[in-house]
Amino acid sequence: MEDKRFVILHGFEKDDIFKVMKILKENFPEKELIFATTTPTNLNWKLSDLIVEIEKEHKVMKKMRK
Repeated sequence: MEDKRFVILHGFEKDDIFKVMKILKENFPEKELIFATTTPTNLNWKLSDLIVEIEKEHKVMKKMRK
């Protein structure tokens, strides 16, 4: 998990989310960035649980892109 960076966004509009993602990817090309947004459900989770779930989802999405 050393090279991974988790970015959890809250309160952003969809267009702004994509802008933030683009900027961060351009500025940290050597890092694996894992993005997520808050939901009414995950706002009540412990951060450690949220990170575990985000990483699982990221792995699935990564496989789908291949």
